[in-house]
Order: sequence, then structure tokens, then C-alpha cells
Amino acid sequence: MLEDLDKSFERLVKEGGNLGGDIDISFEMPNREWSARLSRPTLNCFCFDMRENVRLRHVEREVSRNGTTARISRPPRRIDLTYLVTAWARKIEDEHRLLWRAFTVFKRTPSLARGRTEGALRYSTVDIPLVTADFSPPNERYNLIELWSVLDNQMRLGFLVTATVEFDPNVIEDSPLVLEATFRVGQSGEPEQGVLDAPSGEIKHKTKSRGGKVEPPKEGDATS
Repeated sequence: MLEDLDKSFERLVKEGGNLGGDIDISFEMPNREWSARLSRPTLNCFCFDMRENVRLRHVEREVSRNGTTARISRPPRRIDLTYLVTAWARKIEDEHRLLWRAFTVFKRTPSLARGRTEGALRYSTVDIPLVTADFSPPNERYNLIELWSVLDNQMRLGFLVTATVEFDPNVIEDSPLVLEATFRVGQSGEPEQGVLDAPSGEIKHKTKSRGGKVEPPKEGDATS
């Protein structure tokens, strides 16, 4: 579900903001290590909070009868997912231009239509409300200064976007578990400390689990 919302956000921003191929969109945590690796202008959408929206909770039960049996079901819960949106570029004017374009796209989209979403979100019974840069409830609970201190990075101009998605606890999704490991290579005077003096690149491996077993990466799966 989270991956589907990430992809939906990426589609929304790219299409609505008319972003070219020179702009990257990332959903990683914008900590100091992440920002040090950037080489191109990047819009970061970091999901840092997930909780149930109790104001939208419905306790009514739906009963459907079939002869002598009946099925009792409860409506899906509603979950608030909150993102911190920031822009990263070498020049502050490029940063502000990118952030404002993203802000405009989200602000003029009060809800994300089901037909404009990705994956399982397409089967939602309602559209996905979006609350952008609004510090009334529920966003009044967040302190961005404290959030940046946890991220251990220099504070950047940004805004919050809260999307409210459906969660049906009775639905079970079977999907492969993907594990990704990144190996950084380079020269080091103290290899036992795990510190590279002169990084020269990185290699990424992905493994997929099948039948509860994790398969090792095959030849050709690595990317640099």
C-alpha cells in the first residue's frame, strides 16, 4: 500500500508539475548521508508518520444473508500517512522553484482520484483526501524542528502532505519480499573500521523470497 501511494505521488508530481527528466523524485529518509550522495536536483517525499484517523472510523457492521448463513463485515479503517516534502539542488533558486512547483501540484489536488492511483489503491471505495501545508488537526501535532534534529541534517524549507487511505484488516496481500543491499567500494586506510577514505562507487544486490526462503542474487543482478 505504501509503495502504491509513493508511485501515485510520483505520477501526480511528474504529470501535474511538468517535471523533466533532469529531476529525480526520492522517498528515502533525507538524512545527512542521503543528501551527500545527491548529484541532481531532487524532490524528496519522506513518509514519517502513520496512524489511524479515528474521526473517520465507522463501527457499523454490514450483514449480507445467503439462505441460512450470513456474512458480517466491517467497513475499512482510514489511515493518515504524512509526508515531508522538500527540494534539493545546488542553487537555492532552483530549490525554491522546484519546491513551489510541487507545492502547487499538491495544493490544487484536494483529493487523489482512484483512477489516478497505482496498484491496490485503485480498488479503494473512496478517493484519497490530501491535506497540504495545513497545521490544523491532525498536522498540528508535528514539530518540524524536532523532526530535522532526528534526521541529523540541515533544516530545509518544506511542507507536509497527509493522505488518508483505506485499510481493510480482513484483506491479506501476498507479495514477494524484496531485500536490497548496497555495497560501497573504495580505498580505506582502516578497513576494519568500515570507513572509506576514497569511495569509488557502489553495487546494489536484490534478493527475492520464495516459499519462505531468500534466494541469493544471480549473476547479472548487480547494478553499479
